[in-house]
Amino acid sequence: MMAATRLALLVAFAALLSARGAGAKVYIEWRPRMSLMAGYNDNVLLNGTGADGFGQAVPGIKLDIFGEHNLHVAVDCQAGLARLAHPEQFGLSSGFATNETCNLETRLHLSPRDKLHFRGGATYSQDPFSIGLGLLLRPGQSDIFVAHVGGEVEHALTGHSEIDYGMEGQALAFGSGDPGNGFVLAPNLRYAWKTSARSKWDLGVREQLFFGIGAPRGSARAPNGAPGGLLDEGHSLLLGYSYALSPWTNLTVRGGGVLLTGLNQAAMPTARVQLESYTPGLALSIMVAHDLVIGPSSAGPLIGDFAELGVVRDWEHVAAHLRVGVYRNAGVSHALDIGTLGYGTEVGLGWKFTRDLRIEVAALRDARLNDVTVAQQVDRNVLQLRLIWEKARFE
Repeated sequence: MMAATRLALLVAFAALLSARGAGAKVYIEWRPRMSLMAGYNDNVLLNGTGADGFGQAVPGIKLDIFGEHNLHVAVDCQAGLARLAHPEQFGLSSGFATNETCNLETRLHLSPRDKLHFRGGATYSQDPFSIGLGLLLRPGQSDIFVAHVGGEVEHALTGHSEIDYGMEGQALAFGSGDPGNGFVLAPNLRYAWKTSARSKWDLGVREQLFFGIGAPRGSARAPNGAPGGLLDEGHSLLLGYSYALSPWTNLTVRGGGVLLTGLNQAAMPTARVQLESYTPGLALSIMVAHDLVIGPSSAGPLIGDFAELGVVRDWEHVAAHLRVGVYRNAGVSHALDIGTLGYGTEVGLGWKFTRDLRIEVAALRDARLNDVTVAQQVDRNVLQLRLIWEKARFE
Protein backbone atom coordinates (compact mmCIF):
# COMPACT_ATOMS: atom_id res chain seq x y z
CA MET A 1 0.00 0.00 0.00
CA MET A 2 2.81 2.39 0.82
CA ALA A 3 4.42 1.75 -2.57
CA ALA A 4 1.16 2.58 -4.35
CA THR A 5 0.76 5.73 -2.27
CA ARG A 6 4.31 6.83 -3.10
CA LEU A 7 3.64 6.18 -6.79
CA ALA A 8 0.51 8.33 -6.69
CA LEU A 9 2.32 11.20 -5.01
CA LEU A 10 5.29 10.94 -7.40
CA VAL A 11 3.04 11.14 -10.45
CA ALA A 12 1.19 14.10 -8.96
CA PHE A 13 4.50 15.82 -8.17
CA ALA A 14 5.85 15.12 -11.68
CA ALA A 15 2.74 16.63 -13.26
CA LEU A 16 3.05 19.65 -10.99
CA LEU A 17 6.70 20.15 -11.92
CA SER A 18 5.82 19.80 -15.61
CA ALA A 19 3.21 22.53 -15.33
CA ARG A 20 5.51 24.86 -13.39
CA GLY A 21 8.34 24.20 -15.79
CA ALA A 22 6.12 25.43 -18.61
CA GLY A 23 5.46 28.66 -16.72
CA ALA A 24 1.96 27.58 -15.70
CA LYS A 25 0.01 28.99 -12.82
CA VAL A 26 -0.94 26.21 -10.39
CA TYR A 27 -3.46 26.25 -7.58
CA ILE A 28 -4.46 23.60 -5.07
CA GLU A 29 -7.71 22.62 -3.38
CA TRP A 30 -7.72 20.20 -0.46
CA ARG A 31 -10.58 18.67 1.49
CA PRO A 32 -9.96 16.73 4.71
CA ARG A 33 -12.61 14.31 5.92
CA MET A 34 -13.41 11.93 8.76
CA SER A 35 -15.84 9.01 8.84
CA LEU A 36 -16.98 7.31 12.04
CA MET A 37 -18.78 4.00 11.58
CA ALA A 38 -20.64 1.50 13.70
CA GLY A 39 -21.73 -1.75 12.13
CA TYR A 40 -22.63 -5.42 12.29
CA ASN A 41 -20.85 -8.29 10.47
CA ASP A 42 -22.79 -11.57 10.25
CA ASN A 43 -19.82 -13.80 9.21
CA VAL A 44 -16.62 -12.56 10.86
CA LEU A 45 -14.30 -15.41 9.84
CA LEU A 46 -16.13 -16.30 6.59
CA ASN A 47 -16.77 -19.83 7.90
CA GLY A 48 -20.16 -19.35 9.53
CA THR A 49 -18.88 -19.48 13.13
CA GLY A 50 -20.44 -16.22 14.26
CA ALA A 51 -21.30 -12.54 13.99
CA ASP A 52 -20.18 -9.44 15.84
CA GLY A 53 -20.50 -5.68 15.96
CA PHE A 54 -17.63 -3.34 15.16
CA GLY A 55 -16.52 0.27 15.20
CA GLN A 56 -14.33 2.02 12.66
CA ALA A 57 -12.65 5.42 12.22
CA VAL A 58 -11.54 6.47 8.72
CA PRO A 59 -9.70 9.78 8.26
CA GLY A 60 -8.88 10.87 4.71
CA ILE A 61 -8.01 13.72 2.40
CA LYS A 62 -8.81 14.76 -1.16
CA LEU A 63 -6.32 16.88 -3.07
CA ASP A 64 -6.90 18.60 -6.44
CA ILE A 65 -4.13 20.37 -8.36
CA PHE A 66 -5.08 22.58 -11.32
CA GLY A 67 -2.90 24.40 -13.82
CA GLU A 68 -2.45 25.49 -17.38
CA HIS A 69 -2.40 23.00 -20.25
CA ASN A 70 -5.60 21.57 -18.73
CA LEU A 71 -3.62 20.10 -15.84
CA HIS A 72 -5.71 18.31 -13.23
CA VAL A 73 -4.28 15.98 -10.62
CA ALA A 74 -6.82 14.40 -8.26
CA VAL A 75 -5.61 12.40 -5.24
CA ASP A 76 -8.02 10.72 -2.82
CA CYS A 77 -6.56 8.75 0.12
CA GLN A 78 -7.95 7.40 3.37
CA ALA A 79 -6.81 5.07 6.16
CA GLY A 80 -9.02 3.26 8.63
CA LEU A 81 -8.73 1.53 11.98
CA ALA A 82 -11.47 -0.89 13.02
CA ARG A 83 -12.15 -3.14 16.00
CA LEU A 84 -14.57 -5.95 16.66
CA ALA A 85 -16.74 -5.68 19.76
CA HIS A 86 -15.92 -9.23 20.96
CA PRO A 87 -12.73 -10.43 19.24
CA GLU A 88 -12.02 -13.01 21.94
CA GLN A 89 -14.91 -15.23 20.82
CA PHE A 90 -13.18 -15.70 17.45
CA GLY A 91 -9.72 -16.42 18.86
CA LEU A 92 -8.35 -13.03 17.76
CA SER A 93 -5.80 -11.44 20.07
CA SER A 94 -6.87 -7.81 19.61
CA GLY A 95 -9.64 -7.58 17.04
CA PHE A 96 -8.02 -4.51 15.52
CA ALA A 97 -7.54 -4.29 11.75
CA THR A 98 -6.45 -1.60 9.32
CA ASN A 99 -7.41 -0.71 5.79
CA GLU A 100 -6.02 1.90 3.42
CA THR A 101 -7.12 3.15 0.01
CA CYS A 102 -5.49 5.67 -2.31
CA ASN A 103 -6.60 6.71 -5.82
CA LEU A 104 -5.00 9.07 -8.31
CA GLU A 105 -6.09 10.53 -11.64
CA THR A 106 -4.04 12.91 -13.80
CA ARG A 107 -4.95 14.72 -17.01
CA LEU A 108 -2.56 16.99 -18.89
CA HIS A 109 -2.13 18.39 -22.41
CA LEU A 110 1.53 17.63 -23.09
CA SER A 111 1.45 19.55 -26.39
CA PRO A 112 -1.17 20.79 -28.89
CA ARG A 113 -1.29 17.23 -30.27
CA ASP A 114 -0.66 15.09 -27.18
CA LYS A 115 -2.91 14.42 -24.18
CA LEU A 116 -1.98 12.38 -21.11
CA HIS A 117 -4.46 10.52 -18.93
CA PHE A 118 -3.19 8.46 -15.98
CA ARG A 119 -5.20 6.72 -13.28
CA GLY A 120 -4.27 4.35 -10.51
CA GLY A 121 -5.35 3.09 -7.15
CA ALA A 122 -4.59 0.60 -4.42
CA THR A 123 -6.46 -0.91 -1.49
CA TYR A 124 -5.05 -2.88 1.44
CA SER A 125 -7.48 -4.48 3.85
CA GLN A 126 -7.17 -6.83 6.80
CA ASP A 127 -10.02 -9.22 7.31
CA PRO A 128 -12.70 -9.28 8.72
CA PHE A 129 -13.12 -5.77 7.23
CA SER A 130 -12.70 -6.58 3.53
CA ILE A 131 -16.35 -6.33 2.54
CA GLY A 132 -16.88 -5.17 -1.04
CA LEU A 133 -14.09 -7.20 -2.64
CA GLY A 134 -16.37 -9.84 -4.16
CA LEU A 135 -14.70 -13.01 -5.43
CA LEU A 136 -11.45 -12.14 -3.65
CA LEU A 137 -12.87 -13.21 -0.28
CA ARG A 138 -11.65 -16.59 1.02
CA PRO A 139 -11.93 -18.30 4.43
CA GLY A 140 -8.75 -18.08 6.46
CA GLN A 141 -7.28 -15.10 4.65
CA SER A 142 -5.95 -12.21 6.70
CA ASP A 143 -4.69 -9.67 4.15
CA ILE A 144 -5.87 -8.44 0.76
CA PHE A 145 -3.94 -6.04 -1.47
CA VAL A 146 -5.46 -4.89 -4.77
CA ALA A 147 -3.83 -2.38 -7.10
CA HIS A 148 -4.57 -1.10 -10.60
CA VAL A 149 -2.90 1.41 -12.90
CA GLY A 150 -3.73 2.69 -16.36
CA GLY A 151 -2.22 5.33 -18.58
CA GLU A 152 -2.75 6.58 -22.10
CA VAL A 153 -1.22 9.18 -24.41
CA GLU A 154 -3.40 10.37 -27.27
CA HIS A 155 -1.38 11.68 -30.24
CA ALA A 156 -3.46 13.52 -32.85
CA LEU A 157 -2.41 12.79 -36.43
CA THR A 158 -5.09 14.97 -38.02
CA GLY A 159 -8.29 16.61 -36.88
CA HIS A 160 -10.07 13.27 -37.33
CA SER A 161 -7.50 10.60 -36.47
CA GLU A 162 -5.11 9.74 -33.65
CA ILE A 163 -2.79 7.07 -32.25
CA ASP A 164 -3.22 6.04 -28.61
CA TYR A 165 -0.38 4.46 -26.59
CA GLY A 166 -1.49 2.85 -23.35
CA MET A 167 -0.62 0.59 -20.46
CA GLU A 168 -2.92 -1.19 -17.99
CA GLY A 169 -1.91 -3.18 -14.94
CA GLN A 170 -3.42 -4.98 -11.98
CA ALA A 171 -1.94 -6.77 -8.96
CA LEU A 172 -3.36 -9.07 -6.26
CA ALA A 173 -1.63 -10.23 -3.08
CA PHE A 174 -2.92 -12.15 -0.07
CA GLY A 175 0.09 -12.46 2.21
CA SER A 176 3.49 -14.12 1.97
CA GLY A 177 3.52 -17.47 0.21
CA ASP A 178 -0.03 -17.31 -1.15
CA PRO A 179 -0.44 -18.98 -4.59
CA GLY A 180 -2.81 -16.17 -5.66
CA ASN A 181 -0.09 -13.51 -5.50
CA GLY A 182 0.45 -12.16 -9.00
CA PHE A 183 0.03 -9.29 -11.43
CA VAL A 184 -0.70 -8.55 -15.09
CA LEU A 185 0.72 -5.82 -17.36
CA ALA A 186 -1.08 -4.96 -20.60
CA PRO A 187 0.52 -2.50 -23.05
CA ASN A 188 -1.70 -1.55 -25.97
CA LEU A 189 -1.63 0.48 -29.18
CA ARG A 190 -4.68 1.81 -31.06
CA TYR A 191 -5.38 3.77 -34.21
CA ALA A 192 -8.63 5.76 -33.92
CA TRP A 193 -10.61 7.84 -36.36
CA LYS A 194 -13.71 10.00 -35.93
CA THR A 195 -16.62 9.36 -38.28
CA SER A 196 -18.74 12.21 -36.87
CA ALA A 197 -18.77 14.74 -34.05
CA ARG A 198 -20.16 12.04 -31.74
CA SER A 199 -18.72 8.75 -32.96
CA LYS A 200 -15.26 7.22 -33.14
CA TRP A 201 -13.85 3.87 -34.27
CA ASP A 202 -10.54 2.32 -33.22
CA LEU A 203 -8.44 -0.69 -34.16
CA GLY A 204 -5.64 -1.89 -31.93
CA VAL A 205 -3.46 -4.60 -30.44
CA ARG A 206 -2.89 -5.52 -26.79
CA GLU A 207 -0.40 -7.72 -24.96
CA GLN A 208 -1.29 -9.18 -21.55
CA LEU A 209 1.70 -10.42 -19.55
CA PHE A 210 0.72 -12.54 -16.54
CA PHE A 211 3.27 -12.86 -13.74
CA GLY A 212 3.29 -14.96 -10.58
CA ILE A 213 5.07 -13.72 -7.48
CA GLY A 214 5.62 -17.33 -6.42
CA ALA A 215 5.32 -19.27 -3.18
CA PRO A 216 8.17 -21.45 -1.86
CA ARG A 217 7.67 -25.21 -1.75
CA GLY A 218 6.31 -26.38 1.58
CA SER A 219 4.44 -23.17 2.43
CA ALA A 220 1.15 -23.64 4.26
CA ARG A 221 -1.04 -22.33 1.44
CA ALA A 222 0.97 -23.85 -1.43
CA PRO A 223 2.63 -27.09 -0.17
CA ASN A 224 3.90 -27.95 -3.67
CA GLY A 225 5.07 -24.42 -4.37
CA ALA A 226 3.61 -21.89 -6.79
CA PRO A 227 5.26 -20.74 -10.02
CA GLY A 228 6.77 -17.28 -10.25
CA GLY A 229 7.90 -15.03 -13.08
CA LEU A 230 6.22 -14.72 -16.47
CA LEU A 231 3.55 -17.43 -16.74
CA ASP A 232 1.44 -16.62 -19.80
CA GLU A 233 1.01 -14.07 -22.58
CA GLY A 234 -2.26 -12.97 -24.15
CA HIS A 235 -2.16 -11.46 -27.66
CA SER A 236 -5.29 -9.54 -28.69
CA LEU A 237 -6.61 -7.82 -31.80
CA LEU A 238 -9.45 -5.45 -30.85
CA LEU A 239 -12.01 -3.32 -32.71
CA GLY A 240 -13.77 -0.55 -30.78
CA TYR A 241 -16.55 1.97 -31.21
CA SER A 242 -17.55 4.87 -28.97
CA TYR A 243 -20.55 7.17 -29.25
CA ALA A 244 -21.50 10.26 -27.27
CA LEU A 245 -25.20 9.80 -26.51
CA SER A 246 -25.19 13.27 -24.94
CA PRO A 247 -22.57 15.78 -23.72
CA TRP A 248 -22.46 13.85 -20.42
CA THR A 249 -23.12 10.25 -21.55
CA ASN A 250 -20.73 8.02 -23.50
CA LEU A 251 -21.09 4.46 -24.82
CA THR A 252 -18.03 2.32 -25.64
CA VAL A 253 -18.03 -1.15 -27.23
CA ARG A 254 -14.80 -3.05 -27.87
CA GLY A 255 -14.18 -6.67 -28.80
CA GLY A 256 -11.99 -9.10 -30.70
CA GLY A 257 -9.97 -12.25 -30.13
CA VAL A 258 -7.25 -13.37 -27.69
CA LEU A 259 -4.55 -15.98 -28.30
CA LEU A 260 -2.98 -17.24 -25.06
CA THR A 261 0.55 -18.71 -25.06
CA GLY A 262 2.83 -19.87 -22.26
CA LEU A 263 1.91 -22.40 -19.59
CA ASN A 264 -1.60 -22.32 -21.06
CA GLN A 265 -2.51 -22.58 -24.75
CA ALA A 266 -5.96 -21.30 -25.71
CA ALA A 267 -7.92 -18.94 -27.94
CA MET A 268 -11.11 -17.08 -27.01
CA PRO A 269 -13.23 -14.06 -27.89
CA THR A 270 -13.17 -10.96 -25.73
CA ALA A 271 -15.68 -8.12 -25.45
CA ARG A 272 -16.50 -5.14 -23.25
CA VAL A 273 -19.50 -2.79 -23.24
CA GLN A 274 -19.45 0.30 -21.02
CA LEU A 275 -21.93 3.13 -20.52
CA GLU A 276 -20.95 6.13 -18.38
CA SER A 277 -22.94 9.24 -17.55
CA TYR A 278 -21.97 12.07 -15.19
CA THR A 279 -23.98 15.16 -14.24
CA PRO A 280 -23.80 17.29 -11.07
CA GLY A 281 -26.65 15.31 -9.53
CA LEU A 282 -26.31 11.84 -11.07
CA ALA A 283 -23.50 9.41 -11.86
CA LEU A 284 -24.26 6.17 -13.73
CA SER A 285 -21.89 3.39 -14.81
CA ILE A 286 -22.80 0.10 -16.50
CA MET A 287 -20.20 -2.44 -17.63
CA VAL A 288 -20.42 -5.96 -19.09
CA ALA A 289 -17.25 -7.81 -20.08
CA HIS A 290 -15.69 -11.15 -21.06
CA ASP A 291 -11.88 -11.19 -20.91
CA LEU A 292 -8.75 -12.70 -19.42
CA VAL A 293 -8.27 -11.63 -15.78
CA ILE A 294 -6.24 -12.53 -12.70
CA GLY A 295 -7.95 -14.17 -9.73
CA PRO A 296 -7.38 -15.13 -6.09
CA SER A 297 -6.93 -18.91 -6.31
CA SER A 298 -3.67 -18.99 -8.29
CA ALA A 299 -1.45 -16.60 -10.24
CA GLY A 300 -1.90 -16.45 -14.00
CA PRO A 301 -4.86 -15.92 -16.32
CA LEU A 302 -8.48 -16.88 -15.76
CA ILE A 303 -11.54 -16.35 -17.89
CA GLY A 304 -13.54 -13.55 -16.30
CA ASP A 305 -17.15 -12.60 -16.94
CA PHE A 306 -18.66 -9.71 -15.04
CA ALA A 307 -21.55 -7.31 -15.14
CA GLU A 308 -21.59 -4.22 -12.91
CA LEU A 309 -24.00 -1.38 -12.23
CA GLY A 310 -23.21 1.71 -10.18
CA VAL A 311 -25.52 4.65 -9.48
CA VAL A 312 -24.98 7.74 -7.31
CA ARG A 313 -27.83 10.25 -6.93
CA ASP A 314 -27.43 13.54 -5.12
CA TRP A 315 -30.28 15.86 -4.12
CA GLU A 316 -30.17 19.00 -1.99
CA HIS A 317 -30.41 17.21 1.37
CA VAL A 318 -30.47 13.51 0.42
CA ALA A 319 -27.91 11.28 -1.31
CA ALA A 320 -28.28 7.65 -2.40
CA HIS A 321 -26.01 5.10 -4.02
CA LEU A 322 -26.31 1.58 -5.40
CA ARG A 323 -23.68 -0.89 -6.58
CA VAL A 324 -24.37 -4.39 -7.94
CA GLY A 325 -21.87 -6.74 -9.54
CA VAL A 326 -22.08 -10.36 -10.74
CA TYR A 327 -18.84 -12.24 -11.46
CA ARG A 328 -17.61 -15.53 -12.93
CA ASN A 329 -14.10 -16.99 -13.05
CA ALA A 330 -13.17 -20.15 -14.95
CA GLY A 331 -9.93 -21.84 -15.98
CA VAL A 332 -8.76 -21.09 -19.51
CA SER A 333 -8.76 -24.82 -20.33
CA HIS A 334 -12.32 -25.22 -18.96
CA ALA A 335 -14.07 -22.29 -20.59
CA LEU A 336 -17.46 -24.02 -20.70
CA ASP A 337 -17.47 -25.05 -17.03
CA ILE A 338 -19.55 -23.08 -14.57
CA GLY A 339 -16.44 -22.07 -12.67
CA THR A 340 -16.65 -19.78 -9.65
CA LEU A 341 -19.74 -17.58 -9.42
CA GLY A 342 -20.28 -14.70 -7.03
CA TYR A 343 -21.82 -11.31 -6.56
CA GLY A 344 -21.49 -8.18 -4.47
CA THR A 345 -23.92 -5.40 -3.74
CA GLU A 346 -24.14 -2.21 -1.70
CA VAL A 347 -27.01 0.20 -1.16
CA GLY A 348 -26.86 3.36 0.93
CA LEU A 349 -28.94 6.38 1.83
CA GLY A 350 -27.65 9.58 3.40
CA TRP A 351 -29.00 12.79 4.90
CA LYS A 352 -27.01 16.04 4.71
CA PHE A 353 -27.18 18.18 7.84
CA THR A 354 -24.91 20.82 6.31
CA ARG A 355 -22.68 21.10 3.26
CA ASP A 356 -19.90 19.41 5.29
CA LEU A 357 -21.72 16.90 7.51
CA ARG A 358 -23.98 13.98 6.66
CA ILE A 359 -25.15 10.68 8.10
CA GLU A 360 -25.54 7.49 6.05
CA VAL A 361 -26.89 3.99 6.51
CA ALA A 362 -25.56 1.29 4.17
CA ALA A 363 -26.05 -2.44 3.66
CA LEU A 364 -23.40 -4.56 1.90
CA ARG A 365 -23.23 -8.20 0.83
CA ASP A 366 -20.57 -10.37 -0.81
CA ALA A 367 -21.35 -13.99 -1.68
CA ARG A 368 -20.10 -16.97 -3.66
CA LEU A 369 -22.78 -18.96 -5.44
CA ASN A 370 -20.39 -21.85 -5.92
CA ASP A 371 -16.66 -22.43 -5.56
CA VAL A 372 -14.88 -25.77 -5.75
CA THR A 373 -11.72 -24.32 -4.15
CA VAL A 374 -13.28 -23.80 -0.69
CA ALA A 375 -15.00 -26.26 1.62
CA GLN A 376 -18.03 -24.08 2.25
CA GLN A 377 -19.83 -21.28 0.50
CA VAL A 378 -18.56 -17.81 1.33
CA ASP A 379 -20.97 -15.03 2.12
CA ARG A 380 -20.90 -11.95 4.31
CA ASN A 381 -23.50 -9.31 5.17
CA VAL A 382 -22.54 -6.00 6.78
CA LEU A 383 -24.73 -3.18 8.04
CA GLN A 384 -23.07 0.20 8.62
CA LEU A 385 -24.09 3.51 10.15
CA ARG A 386 -21.71 6.27 9.03
CA LEU A 387 -21.22 9.82 10.25
CA ILE A 388 -19.16 11.63 7.61
CA TRP A 389 -17.56 15.08 7.81
CA GLU A 390 -15.87 16.42 4.70
CA LYS A 391 -14.74 20.01 4.37
CA ALA A 392 -16.32 21.44 1.25
CA ARG A 393 -13.24 23.36 0.13
CA PHE A 394 -9.85 24.63 1.28
CA GLU A 395 -7.37 26.56 -0.87
